[in-house]
Amino acid sequence: MDLASFYSQFRDETAENIRIVTEGLVALEGNGLEGEARRERIDAIFRAMHTIKGSARMLGFEAIGKIAHTCEHILAAVRDGRRTLDRFLTDELLKGSDAILELLAATIEGQPSSIDVETLTSRLGRGVPQPDPATDTPTLTPVEPQPPSVDEGASQPVPKGGRERTRQTVRVRVDRLDRLLNLAGELSIGRQIEEMHLQAMEELKGLLERQQRSLLTLESELRRVRLTPTQRETFDREMNGALNAGERADSIIRLQLERIGQHTMHKAQLIDDLEQEVMAIRLTPVATLYANLPRAVRELARDLGKEASLRLTGETTELDRKVIEALADPMVHLIRNALDHGIEPAEERERLGKPRQGMIDIAAQAHGGRVLISVHDDGRGMDPQHLREAAVRKGLISVDAAAALSDQEALELIFMPGFTTAKIITDVSGRGVGMDVVRTNLAEIGGEVQIESQPGAGTTIMLSLPLTLVTTRVLLVETGGQLFGFPASGCQGTVWVRRNQIRTVEGRAVFQHNQILTPLLRLDELLGIANGHPFASAARVPALLIGGARRPMALLIDRMVDEREAVIKPLGPLLEKQRRYSGALQLGDGRLALLLNPMFLTQLGRGTALVAHTPEQNQRRRARLLVVDDSFATRELIRSILSTAGYEVATAVDGLDALDRLRAEPYDLVVSDVEMPRVDGFTLTSRIRSELGKTDLPVIIVTSLASETHRRRGLEVGAQAYIVKSQFNQNNLLETIRQLIGM
Repeated sequence: MDLASFYSQFRDETAENIRIVTEGLVALEGNGLEGEARRERIDAIFRAMHTIKGSARMLGFEAIGKIAHTCEHILAAVRDGRRTLDRFLTDELLKGSDAILELLAATIEGQPSSIDVETLTSRLGRGVPQPDPATDTPTLTPVEPQPPSVDEGASQPVPKGGRERTRQTVRVRVDRLDRLLNLAGELSIGRQIEEMHLQAMEELKGLLERQQRSLLTLESELRRVRLTPTQRETFDREMNGALNAGERADSIIRLQLERIGQHTMHKAQLIDDLEQEVMAIRLTPVATLYANLPRAVRELARDLGKEASLRLTGETTELDRKVIEALADPMVHLIRNALDHGIEPAEERERLGKPRQGMIDIAAQAHGGRVLISVHDDGRGMDPQHLREAAVRKGLISVDAAAALSDQEALELIFMPGFTTAKIITDVSGRGVGMDVVRTNLAEIGGEVQIESQPGAGTTIMLSLPLTLVTTRVLLVETGGQLFGFPASGCQGTVWVRRNQIRTVEGRAVFQHNQILTPLLRLDELLGIANGHPFASAARVPALLIGGARRPMALLIDRMVDEREAVIKPLGPLLEKQRRYSGALQLGDGRLALLLNPMFLTQLGRGTALVAHTPEQNQRRRARLLVVDDSFATRELIRSILSTAGYEVATAVDGLDALDRLRAEPYDLVVSDVEMPRVDGFTLTSRIRSELGKTDLPVIIVTSLASETHRRRGLEVGAQAYIVKSQFNQNNLLETIRQLIGM
């Protein structure tokens, strides 16, 4: 029997069971479940791991089965009260779950795996941490594994009254659902084409009626003309034939219009029903997005040496599967920022009169045709003046531009690429890519992000998301003689702007709208396709309101064409780098219209959009870097990475050697290890600042020391970045260097 056909089902089933295990372990650790609720949660975790073990062995995945079997033994001991599910044991079981997922990908999808199954299973959960009085460091006390109890994996009792009723389900490949989505969208385009045909037939009917009236008028006039009997007979015969033919054609067109109209209405209803069914199939509870967040909070808080808990609400709110997939990275960025920049250390919170444990609240709710997700932390909040100073320090805006920003505008600086307030770059934060990624990813799916913050009270990030991606509501507008689409979700409304409403404030055109001075710009000028002044021949001009209710902006257009549901097509790899357009839509007559990106237009209108440099501007001298590490292998690896990236690289074998080289010649940046003979990395960084006087020379520490104490030590001696070797990624290193020296 060919078992390969079951691999995909096993992968999906195992991923779901690992989710149950992970959620359950984190819940047991953090929620303080007791009594029957705790027992039920442990049983659910045990059953999930038992299912993984059994299915893996059935399919011949012995490595996965062995790890699952070991975890199952540990869980059996916890269930029977022979072991306590403390932080150490939770970590061990989570390691086992991660190993199962990695082996699963390696086995089914052909991805590489570094899992040593024998070593892992021999060490997994074999001890519990006990403090050693001599060293005050945890040691492991062996615990003999116990055989599973006889009732392990037993099925649950069937309720009285017969077999438990369950809903029948079937697994469908994701690509088939995507294909179904595309076909539903194409049908919507076909419906628009049919509506255009109906309009053409209505016009034809009108022309025929006009022709009939003209013929009757002509007949009346010719009656007054003296004709011979033969001419009169011929005239009457031909005129009657023309009138009869016209009446017959009019009758046929009326009948067909009625039939086609009924057919079109019926088909439109079927297409609407199909779209609703496709949408329902693709809708997934937000709980699937929440699944990994408790563990992320737990591990990030531990890495940062902080205390925090997570509260989730609105788990049953449903979203399109594609939207949930696109939200995975942004949610992790928001959690990371809340913990790293928002939540204060426990001691500081106590001094401020706050609970030692910080709180992150994530809530989801449906609102009309959209879903709102808020991420709130009760941390230190954001100081607008501090954000202005950070943006100026990073060279993102000028001093004058920063001073002109309102407090709300200053908060939105965090969405600029390259912006960060972190004093040191680490694997957690500081590279200036987090919030930019959040806004970019949301814009790609038609979402929006808003921010509110009060110093000392915390920060709230509000995400507004489309319920589905089956179709998008689009405004068709004409500007500069060209037709464009504009997402209705990115437009706050449309207004007429009259000449006498326009004023000039600080050299910019504005007009009063809802008691707010609203900047006024021409859309064709923003797009670089201006071909005349919109007020040249009109007393009033339509405008689109964008940018949110608090900071609106009006874009003048030539005319509003239509509003409709449309299927947005991607632009393809050739145009994927640009940000001005987010897709294209096909019109009923076969033409294509580019879909504008409201977020980019808002940034462009406010002067905060990044403009790509020309090749001539990018032709700079090669930066000179110094790599310091006593390990030849590590030193050569980093040197090779940096040389391949185009940098000029020199190396030093330890801190003392590096100091000699820094005295001899200039460098743009130093990459250093910590643990080295003669002079270590911390001392090297301190002496670069104090002894050599190079206070502006960026220093990146790359080390295996991952504790918060060592990170803090790196910050104290003057390092700008701290990268842990166990989490080393060459892209992160290169991006950090570009952030620090701009090359």
